[in-house]
Amino acid sequence: MSAKSIKTDKSKKSLNTAKEVYPLLKAYYQEANRVKKDRSKKVGWVTGAGVVDLTWVFDNVLPVYPENFNASCAAKQITPPLLEISESAGFARDLCGYFRNTYGYMLGGKNLDLPFAGGGMPEPDFLLGDSGACMFHLKWWRQMERFYDYKVPTFILEVPYITPRMTLDQIEEHYLEYTVDQIKRCLNFLEEVTGKKLDEDRLKEVVRLSGEASALFEEVQQLRKNVPSPAASEDMLSCLMPIVQWAGSQEAVDFYRRLRDEVKERVEKGIGVIENERFRLLFDNIPPWYTLGIFNYLHNFDAVSVIETYTQYFHYSRGRMDPAKPYESLARKYLYGVWYMTSLRQKLPHLIIPKALDYQVDGIISFILYGCKISSGFLPYQRKIFEEKYGIPTLILEGDMVDPRDYADAQVKNRIEAFFEMLETRKQARKWV
Repeated sequence: MSAKSIKTDKSKKSLNTAKEVYPLLKAYYQEANRVKKDRSKKVGWVTGAGVVDLTWVFDNVLPVYPENFNASCAAKQITPPLLEISESAGFARDLCGYFRNTYGYMLGGKNLDLPFAGGGMPEPDFLLGDSGACMFHLKWWRQMERFYDYKVPTFILEVPYITPRMTLDQIEEHYLEYTVDQIKRCLNFLEEVTGKKLDEDRLKEVVRLSGEASALFEEVQQLRKNVPSPAASEDMLSCLMPIVQWAGSQEAVDFYRRLRDEVKERVEKGIGVIENERFRLLFDNIPPWYTLGIFNYLHNFDAVSVIETYTQYFHYSRGRMDPAKPYESLARKYLYGVWYMTSLRQKLPHLIIPKALDYQVDGIISFILYGCKISSGFLPYQRKIFEEKYGIPTLILEGDMVDPRDYADAQVKNRIEAFFEMLETRKQARKWV
């Protein structure tokens, strides 16, 4: 294998709870490999945009989340060999990095002597995806189905696109009805895979737990509005794992209760991420998992990334989920939670602009992903809106979420330094107004 190890900056955490994430992830993959070996549970490769909740309804299922696995590979800085394998099989380098890393793992990368978390992903007993994560997921999951010669049961839950004629507060009833029908079809699929009948009481409990985890996560996000910020992106991006992979489980609730308590205590004691917080930033898009240390680099300029758009995608933040209405609650979570299924008309006023204003940010860092057009294509236009209407400047960086080979660390840091020189000039100019 010709790929060389590419070293970038790993992050340093401020929160003790954030330091728990990798050990938890490692133990989880160890458990996944154990249950696969002794056949005590069905292992499913599941996307994390929403359907993972449904897998926790069945006690003989253990969901594994490929995107999360890819992020862990990038954080361990071991993705280049896997990416080269998929590219040698004909997959273009500008396709989704998550997909290329997964497929390289499937095509033989799993046999390489690499430090995969917990031994890596075991072979799936079923594949469960949904269209709400992004449009590419449809092809990704179908390609994996094809890889296994259509012998691994596969289900794709279709989430309808929220058209510009609607707002997130006024979703048309037939959209909810369609999504509820898809959820019921998915549960029927899981009944067939597991050989177990659906337990409606357990479904209600999963909805309760999913809602509680979402509420705790949102409470943490609200606490981050505090000045100085008690939790930065280098912590919170790692803390996404439980809400993505364990939504609907007691483990997720317990984790976010610990996280909430720690962040709340920091706010009460006036503890910030850094001592002298002068600049507050919003980070937009999926981060480069192989160099989360870039967020620590911001501290050199008395800056903290206080909020992200990516951490808004996986929990339900528009009120409480109602266990008495489990199907409707899950449908609303899937429709509201996945911003890739809405238009820019929804994203700007409902997600990005409120976050920038509510968290009092001085600037935005947008990360354009070479292989993710759906999350990146509108970013130059978004920069124009923020600059012209709100006077908030944006720094646009480019790269991939898991592929470090085209990431120019020195160039990125030079651009960040120039960005802060501009922010400092603006800050000084405002003093004289």
